Amino acid sequence: MRAAIALLMLPLLAAPLPAHAEDAGFMLCEALPHQTCVWSGDSFYLRGKLVRLADAVTPGRYTSACPNASQLSWRSALRLRDLLNTAPFEIGDPDGSELAEVSRDGQSLGAQLIAEGLARARTPEAPNWCE
Repeated sequence: MRAAIALLMLPLLAAPLPAHAEDAGFMLCEALPHQTCVWSGDSFYLRGKLVRLADAVTPGRYTSACPNASQLSWRSALRLRDLLNTAPFEIGDPDGSELAEVSRDGQSLGAQLIAEGLARARTPEAPNWCE
C-alpha cells in the first residue's frame, strides 16, 4: 500500500519549479529555508536566491530602531509582496551581484515604492529612518 501511494506521489515530487518569477506566489518570509518570499520592502528570495532592489532601500523588518521605521518596514514588505504577485515582472542582473533592477513593463518596482513613500533611493550611505 505504501509503495502504491509513493508511486502516485512521485510525479508531484518531480514537478518543475515555475518557469517565470511571476509564477512563484510570494508571501512574507517566515521559516528557514527562504525559498520564494519577501524578506523586506527592498529584498526578496526567488527560488532560494536573494534579490535586492538596486534602486530602493527600506528599513529592515526585524532591526528597526524606532516605531516609525518598524511600521514602514512592514508596510513596504507587504506592498512589495503585492507588487510581485500582481503580474509578470522582469529581473535585470547586469553585474552579477544580488542587487537587481526589478521592473514591470519598463517601470521599476523600487521607483514605485519610492513614489508611494515606502522606500528611499539607494545610496552608498544608509538612511536614518528615525529622523
